[in-house]
Amino acid sequence: MKTTRYRFEQTVQSATDKTKEWLKDELRAILESDKDYTRKADYIGFSVLSIDKRIESIDEEIKELQELKKGLKTAKELVLIAGAEVFIEYGIDKLDGAGISSITFTGATTSDKTKLIIEDREALIEAGFYKKVLDEEMLRDLYHTSQYKDIIQSYTRLEVTSTPKPAKIKINKRRTAVHTEPTREKEVA
Repeated sequence: MKTTRYRFEQTVQSATDKTKEWLKDELRAILESDKDYTRKADYIGFSVLSIDKRIESIDEEIKELQELKKGLKTAKELVLIAGAEVFIEYGIDKLDGAGISSITFTGATTSDKTKLIIEDREALIEAGFYKKVLDEEMLRDLYHTSQYKDIIQSYTRLEVTSTPKPAKIKINKRRTAVHTEPTREKEVA
């Protein structure tokens, strides 16, 4: 385990365009020193290679933080869904707070996504619905309009996919700056 951070190592890790001349002076000083050429090479080489080790370390930390973030998002989603289930159990629509404005219940909903299914690409391209390829966005936009309705609907069909979304609770924050820090109330139970 490395416990020492050498001066030149710090210099190369914080190098910018503004410090380029200073960096050159540091390199000159190392090369002009009384040390053996192998020690000079190692000192410069290991200092520059330390950047790769720092980058690798930062990449690992970013990966860990992304995993932590993903876990926290999952935990929050589970808490909001569980809260909604308990609110339903107790018949609660809204719970007013002192530190926060309120916790409200939102019922389960579905999210619809419409997908345009092309059944005859060539006929639509010949009819003028293309950029260099078939313009599916234009077809989707014109599907329900009266203009070109017959030709579009004869060669396409709409497919609707519904995705259920579970009921959740929502934390509504106060809008005033009075309660900027969350305060822990005594547990009620």
